[in-house]
Amino acid sequence: MKTNRRHFLKGISALGAIGTTYPLLSALGSINKAEYLNEKITKIELYKYDINIPRYFSFGTWYNRQHLFMKVSAGDYYGWSEIPASRNTPDINPINWVNYVKQYKGLSIENAQKLLEFQQLPESGTSLKEMEFIDVALLDISGKIQGKPAIELLNLPYRAAVPGLYCILYKNEEEVRKEAEKSLEENLAHHLKFKMYGDKKLDLKLLKTIRKVIGDNAQVISDVNGGYKDWDSLEELADTLKLFTAYGLDAIEDPANLKTHQWVQLQKMVGNLSLIPDKPLRPSWKGIKTISPGMGRIFNLHPSTMGSFKQTAVLAKKIKDFGGKIMIGDDSLVGPACSAWQQVAIGSGSEWVEAIEKKEDSKPYLDCILQSPTKKQSNGFYVLDPVPGFGLVLDEKRLKNVCSLYIDV
Repeated sequence: MKTNRRHFLKGISALGAIGTTYPLLSALGSINKAEYLNEKITKIELYKYDINIPRYFSFGTWYNRQHLFMKVSAGDYYGWSEIPASRNTPDINPINWVNYVKQYKGLSIENAQKLLEFQQLPESGTSLKEMEFIDVALLDISGKIQGKPAIELLNLPYRAAVPGLYCILYKNEEEVRKEAEKSLEENLAHHLKFKMYGDKKLDLKLLKTIRKVIGDNAQVISDVNGGYKDWDSLEELADTLKLFTAYGLDAIEDPANLKTHQWVQLQKMVGNLSLIPDKPLRPSWKGIKTISPGMGRIFNLHPSTMGSFKQTAVLAKKIKDFGGKIMIGDDSLVGPACSAWQQVAIGSGSEWVEAIEKKEDSKPYLDCILQSPTKKQSNGFYVLDPVPGFGLVLDEKRLKNVCSLYIDV
C-alpha cells in the first residue's frame, strides 16, 4: 500500500479524530491540547552532508557517502533528523526524499502523526528509512512543545549511562589491527564489534588479532550477517561458534539464517556465548510478534530498519519483560540521529550503543553542535542530561557551510 497525502486526508476526514494512539499525545503537560494538536508544520529544510573518507570492505568499497540532515519546524518549535541517503553517488539529487517529506508540510502535528501511523503498517509501500526520517523529527518537535524528553514520551524508563560500541568492518588483518588500536585511543575498546565473513579460518584470525590488541577484559562482539551457511546440523554450527568462544568472543549477531526454534536451540548449545538476533526484529512491528524468550540473550534494535519509534519502545519493553537484553545498532550514522538513538539506548537500558558519532566522518558536523543532551564521557560511556524532545541545537549557518546542498522544501 503506497500511502499518499490526498488519500490520507480523505481518510481522516471520514474517520474523524478517533484512534489517535501516538505516545506524543499522551502527556500534554500544561499546554492546551487543542493548541498542541493544531500546531502546523511551517518549514522543512534538508542538508546534504557528504562523507568522502573511503571505507574498504569485502563486499566492495564506499568511496563516499551522502547523508541527509533534516530540520522540521512547527511555529517556534523544531526537530532534527538524519538518514543515510546513498553511497558512491556524490551528485545524488535527493528528489525522492524531498517528495516524501513535503507531504507533511502544512499539516498540523496531529495530522502529521496520523499520516505517519497510516504508513507504519506491514503492507505499507513507504520505506522504513522514510518513516524513521520523519519520526525522529516529529518526536523532537512534540517533546519540545510539551516540555518533555522524547524518551519520556516513549515511556522508556532507564537513565543510566550506556557504553559506546566501536565497530570494525574491515576484512584485512592489518586494517583490523589498526582499527582496534584506534578503539583504544578513543576509549571505546571496552566494547568492540567486528565483521565476520562466514569463513572460520579468517574469522578466527581476525578475532585473535583484536584480542591481542585490546586484551582479555573487553566485550568482543561479532556480526556475521547470516554468513555461516555450510552446516548440516545445529550441532555442527554450535561447534564452530564454541571455537570462537574459546578464543574470546562474547556475543555473535545473526550467525546464520535461523528459524525461531533454531535460535532457541542454538542458544542452549553454545554456553556463555550470547546470540544476538538482528534481522528477526525488523521492522519493529514484526519483531513484536516474532521474537521469543531464549532465542538469544541480547536483541539488536537497528536504526533505519525499525520503522517506528513508538513500536520500537514497545518491542524494547517486551524484551526486558522476558529477561532479554538490548543493544542499539547503527547504520553508519554520523549526525543528529546519533544523539536520538543514544537517548533511546539510555532510555531502554541497553547494554551498549553502536550509533555514535565517528571521529573522522562526523568531524564537520560535530563542529556545528551548540548543545547536545548526550555526551561521551572520558570512559567511553554516553550520558544523558534530559531536555525537551531530543534537544539538539545546531549552528545552522555553519552547517550550511559544511554541507554541499541546502533545500528549503
